[in-house]
Amino acid sequence: MARRVKLYMFTGSTPSLTARLMLEHEGIDFKCVHVMVGPHAFGMLGRGFQTMTVPALKIEGRRVQGSRDISRVLDELVERPPLFPADPERRRQVEDAERRGEELQDAVRRIFWCAARRDPAAFRSVLRHPNPLMRAAQRLSRRFVTRLATAGHRATDRAGEEDLAALGTRLDQIDAWIADGLLNGPELNAADFQIAPNVAFLLGFADLAPFIEGRPAAQLAARVCPDHSGQIGAVLPPGWLAPLRPVAGGGSPPAPIGPHDVLRAVGHV
Repeated sequence: MARRVKLYMFTGSTPSLTARLMLEHEGIDFKCVHVMVGPHAFGMLGRGFQTMTVPALKIEGRRVQGSRDISRVLDELVERPPLFPADPERRRQVEDAERRGEELQDAVRRIFWCAARRDPAAFRSVLRHPNPLMRAAQRLSRRFVTRLATAGHRATDRAGEEDLAALGTRLDQIDAWIADGLLNGPELNAADFQIAPNVAFLLGFADLAPFIEGRPAAQLAARVCPDHSGQIGAVLPPGWLAPLRPVAGGGSPPAPIGPHDVLRAVGHV
């Protein structure tokens, strides 16, 4: 059945990439509406959406926002391929991984804005509107947008340092899910699409790629979104990288990790 579908997004938004990849995976024809980062917040309200966020989807008269809500709507509308397993317990596990992938998404966003405050080239590389005029306008508004995003996402230096302290634990969990077959299986699921764009984004950091390349998580990212763009130079303070460890070769897959392990990694428990 033909559908009139619009995806509102901006380049550099990992949840927007998640939504686009799921639409493509489900075989749905759609139109991408690229909004300008910063002013998009008010533009979404003007288009009748409930919040200021992207990704936002118009599909069959419905307005849906947020990558997790979008995954459920797409799974409801398109029977094959499924985004969630039919088995109730396995579905619960995929939903849990998807939720924790959204937590990784928040951390990745904060780390990016910490980098963008230090290097304007990071902003220009990641937030590249496809329209040259809009791209120029984004460059002119860089300082304002960076301040707005830092406040809106609580992307303080302290938060960025804590997110990096927990990153190794989060990557270990992703690798464990892959070893268990929950991720990167024969059929991709909603958690794959939620997590892989964030790992791909992290691989664009010169500071972080050496700690991620070679992991199963990096293989998942290459499979799901091989064309992810954006490069961030070595701009993060060296002390922030101290908790990260090089990828170990061989050995057994890591043990499953719970939310308390992430909190422990940043000294909150």
